[in-house]
Amino acid sequence: MTATRHFIMRHGETVYNLARVLQSNTIHTPLTRLGCDQASHMGEALRDALGSRPVAHVHVSDTGRALQTLALIGEVVGLNWFGAQRTPDLREIEMGSWCLRAYDAVEAEVGPIRLPDHLLRPSPDGEDYPAVAARLSRWLAGPGALPGDHIVVMHGISSRVLRGMMGGYPVHPDLDVPIAPSLVQGSIAVIEDGRERLLYGSRQGTEHA
Repeated sequence: MTATRHFIMRHGETVYNLARVLQSNTIHTPLTRLGCDQASHMGEALRDALGSRPVAHVHVSDTGRALQTLALIGEVVGLNWFGAQRTPDLREIEMGSWCLRAYDAVEAEVGPIRLPDHLLRPSPDGEDYPAVAARLSRWLAGPGALPGDHIVVMHGISSRVLRGMMGGYPVHPDLDVPIAPSLVQGSIAVIEDGRERLLYGSRQGTEHA
């Protein structure tokens, strides 16, 4: 039987990350120079693990920042960018009318939205965490369930929910879904047989992402 491994990758830093602005899932938010470097380093780590031109299922959030990250990874590894399966199921948590606004400006109106451990408070007209888990469960039951290696390029919070579900992490007491530890941008976690290990990058510190 072919083993199943998921290489879950967080996209590189974007201009919105740098400016402390909440990103949208529908407007392209390009990578910074650092974000491009992070993507290339992820490609090098993935090539070390799987070799050049690996046989793998490639999945990517259909957002611009994830697609740009995949393009840079693919250049290093030798992946077919055009053959990747793009899906909205891998998008970041949707923050509704708070999108494209500065964190500080939103918090001046509604109070804190940055929760402990690099999580975000759901917006009134956006998604909650169970809604994110529902679409990720749909993905896991479909393309994510195929045997073999899976290369998955996505986002900070949604990847934590996916890793939480796949890696056996406990349900968050306030958010009602499993949440994995926060990793810095440009990190790779590998999940195999229900267990997670860090392939590249590190856990995030105490400052908010």
